[in-house]
Amino acid sequence: MVESMDERAVSDVMLRNPKTLASDVTVAEARAALEHEGTYAVLLVDGSRFCGAVTEIPADADPGDPALRFVDEAAVVVRADSPVTDALALLDEKAHGRVVVLDGERLAGLVCLTEDGQRFCGRPGAMGA
Repeated sequence: MVESMDERAVSDVMLRNPKTLASDVTVAEARAALEHEGTYAVLLVDGSRFCGAVTEIPADADPGDPALRFVDEAAVVVRADSPVTDALALLDEKAHGRVVVLDGERLAGLVCLTEDGQRFCGRPGAMGA
């Protein structure tokens, strides 16, 4: 039996082990990461502890400054046990279409949709599957 979307938890659809950078990276390093196609947020971690997401860096930012200075305070965060429907509602509100998934302070994953909006990133098949 296939679970309906309403019954699934974020942990069932999240991208596990998303790309991260250490929390002590510079603006130059974070800016370079943001330039990669399909990268909308740089996830900064200290070990497995989530420190923040950088979604944009001002053009006049000093390349040697810590990237942590530009953490997006409005980054959307959910718990791994949250319902998928909650994460989908949050995805609709964010231009970059990414929701950070936490387990306490630990980065557990990332919920994102493919460009066509039909599948969760890193998951085969349509969203309802």
